[in-house]
Amino acid sequence: MDEDPGAKGSPAHPRLDGLAKVSYAVESPVRRFVGSGRLNPLPHAGTISVILFFVVVITGVYITLFFEFGFEASFRSVAKLTSHPIQRFMRTAHRYSSAALVVTTLVHAWRIFVAARFNGPRRWRWLTGLTALLIIWFAGVTGYWLLWDERAQLLNEAMASVADVFGIGNSLTSAVLTADGSGWQVLLIIWFAHLLATAAIGWFLWRHLRRTRLPWLPPKLWTGLMLGALVVVSIAFPAELLRVADPSRIVDSVPLDPFILFLLPALAAIPGPLVMALFAMVSLFVAYLPWLLSRDAPEVVEIDPDACTGCELCVADCPYLALVMVEHGDGSIAEVDPAACVACGICIGSCVFDAIALPGATLPVDVDPAGREVIIACERHGRLSQTEAEVLTVRCAGVISPTAMSGLVRKGATAVHVVGCPPGDCAFGVGNLLAEERIGGERRPRVPARSARTTTRDFVAPTALRHALSRPGTHLSADPNEIPRSRWRLGAAGGVVLASLLLVGVATGLDFTFNRPDSGVLVVVHHEPGAVIRGTDAPSGGQGVETVLRTLVGRGPAEERVVGKGGLASAVLDIPADPGDAYVLVELIEGTDHTVMYDDDVDLEKGRRLVVTIDDEPDIGAGKGHQLFSSSHAACSVCHSVTPGVEKVGPNLAGVGLVAGSRVPGLTAEEYLRQSILDPDAYIVEGFPSGQMLGNYDELLSEEDIDALVAYLLTLDQEGES
Repeated sequence: MDEDPGAKGSPAHPRLDGLAKVSYAVESPVRRFVGSGRLNPLPHAGTISVILFFVVVITGVYITLFFEFGFEASFRSVAKLTSHPIQRFMRTAHRYSSAALVVTTLVHAWRIFVAARFNGPRRWRWLTGLTALLIIWFAGVTGYWLLWDERAQLLNEAMASVADVFGIGNSLTSAVLTADGSGWQVLLIIWFAHLLATAAIGWFLWRHLRRTRLPWLPPKLWTGLMLGALVVVSIAFPAELLRVADPSRIVDSVPLDPFILFLLPALAAIPGPLVMALFAMVSLFVAYLPWLLSRDAPEVVEIDPDACTGCELCVADCPYLALVMVEHGDGSIAEVDPAACVACGICIGSCVFDAIALPGATLPVDVDPAGREVIIACERHGRLSQTEAEVLTVRCAGVISPTAMSGLVRKGATAVHVVGCPPGDCAFGVGNLLAEERIGGERRPRVPARSARTTTRDFVAPTALRHALSRPGTHLSADPNEIPRSRWRLGAAGGVVLASLLLVGVATGLDFTFNRPDSGVLVVVHHEPGAVIRGTDAPSGGQGVETVLRTLVGRGPAEERVVGKGGLASAVLDIPADPGDAYVLVELIEGTDHTVMYDDDVDLEKGRRLVVTIDDEPDIGAGKGHQLFSSSHAACSVCHSVTPGVEKVGPNLAGVGLVAGSRVPGLTAEEYLRQSILDPDAYIVEGFPSGQMLGNYDELLSEEDIDALVAYLLTLDQEGES
C-alpha cells in the first residue's frame, strides 16, 4: 500500500473499517443470491429513495382528493377509501412507500457512513440527508394522525405526555382533545403540517443532490422492480382500517408502524420530555459525526497552470463540480474550488499532461513492474480485504490515468489488473464507472489499445478483492445499467426487492401491546377565564385569577393542580384506576367560583375510562360563521359573493338576510337559510340551475357550524357585507 489511509488529508477513516466489514458481511448473502454485483440493490438505496418519494407524493395527492376534514369525517373518508379497490390500493401504496422510504434512506445513510463519504464539503450533504430523514419521520407521523383512528388517539395521548411535565404545549393538546364541533380546524392544521413537511423533504433532497454529477434516479431495472413489488404487495396486503379514535376507550394493542411510530412505545412507558430529549440528543450526535470523525480537512488537488492545456476533461469528470475553467493568458485553464473538492483525485485520471497533482492519491513513482502482473485497487479494497498478493492502492479507481497504465506496460508489466467498487458503490460516486469507460475506450482520455489489451478489470465489493484476484475478469462492468441477461439472476434480484418490501409491509401490520392501565379517568381542561363552561349557564372565573383543578378518584385525599395562572387554563390528566365502583370528583376552582364537573359514583369498566371535559361553550355567532364562510372547509366564498355586483357560480348573497324571510312561504329567514345549506335544491334562485351545490353539508359540518353560518348570513341585511 502506497500510503497510510489515516494520513493527514485522506478522506479515509480506518476507525470505521470494522463497521464496514460487518456491513458487507451482512450484505454478502444478498450478493451471493443474485450472483452479480450489478444486481445488488443495496448500493442504490439512495436513488431508490427518490423514486419512493415520488410515489409518496403522487399517491398522497390522489388520496387528498377524497379526504374530508373533521374527526368523524376524516375517519369516514378513510373508510370509504378502504371500501373502493382503486382508492384502497392507492392508500396502501402510500403507506408502504412511506415506510419503505424510511428504510431505504436509513440503508443509504448507513452505507454512506461506513464508507466515510462525509469528509470536507460532503459534511453538508450528510446534514441535509439527515434533516430530510427526520422530516420524513415527521411527515409520516402527521399522516397517521390524519386518519383519526386508534393510532391517532395514541399520538394525542403521547403529545399530552410530552406536554404534561412542564406544561409546555398543554393548551395545544387540550384544544385538540376538546375541539368544537367536527374538529375540522384541527385536522386542517395537521394536514398543512403534513403538506409542508412533504415540501420540505423535496427541498432538502434537492439541497442534498445539488452540485454533484452523481445520479439522482436509480437505473431503470431498480425503478421497475421497486414499482412492481409495490403494486404486488399493495394488492396482496391492503392497509387495515382500525377503529375510530375514542378517548373513553383504552388502546392497549394496535398495528404499529415501527419505521414511523417507533417512539410511541417509549412515550407510553417513559416520561415524554425525556424521550424527546433523548431523541433530540441522538439526532444531534448523528448530525455532528462527520465533524467528530474528520480530524483534518482533506487536501485539495493542485493544478499546474503551465501544464494545463484547457481540454476540460477534468471539469467534465469531477463528481462534485469542484473544477471550473477560467481565463488564463490567451486561453483557459482549470481551476479548483477548495470548498467543493473532496480529494478524490478522479480529475488526475482525466489528465494526460500531468497538470494535476494530489499527494498520496496516485500510484507510487518507484514501482518496478517488470516481468509481473501489477494489481491496482482502490484504498477501500486495500483496507477491507486480506490477500497475500502485492496490491498497489490508489484513492479511487478513477484516479488511474491512461498515462500511468501505459507507463506500467512500457516498464515491462506483463498485465495490469484494476479492481474497483461495484455499480453504485464507489466512495466518490462515479470513479469506478469512469475507470471502466477509459479502459474500455468509451471515454476520453482513453487507455491506449496496447495497454488495454493487457488490462483486466473487476468491480467487486471492497471485501471481495481476493475473489476478484482468483477469478479475474468475472465482474467486468461498473455500469449499473448494464444488466446480466440471466433470467435466473434477474428473477433473484426481483425476489430480493419483493421480499424486502413484503417485510416492510408485514412489519407495519404487526400488533404492538402497550402496558396500559385496565381503567381510569381522563380529565381535559381548556377554559378561558370569564367564559361560560359547557354545561353551565354563567361565566366562570376572570382574568388574573389562578385556576386550580381538583380531582379525586376512589379513596384518599383529593389532588389539586394549578392549570392556569390568570390566563388560559389547560391540562390533560390521565388518572389510572382499577375497574369497578369508584367515587369520582372533578372540580374547577377559580378564586371564589367552584365549578363541579363530576361528582358521583361510577362503575369503571375494564378497557374503558371516564372522560371529563371542561371546555367553554363554542362561539356559534356571526363571527365564527364569517370564518367558516371564507374557510376551505365550508368553502362558501368559492361560489358565492357578498359584494354587490360580483357574480360567481352561485347567487350573490349581498342582502340575503333581508330577503331570506320572504323567499319560501311559511319559512322564517333562519329556516330558509338552514334549508338552503342542507337541501340546496329545495328552492332554486331564478337564473341559476339546480344541482350545482353539494348536498353533503349535513356530513361536512356540525350543527354548531351550521348555526354559525346561519347567524352570519342573517347579518347580511344590507346591499353588501355587514
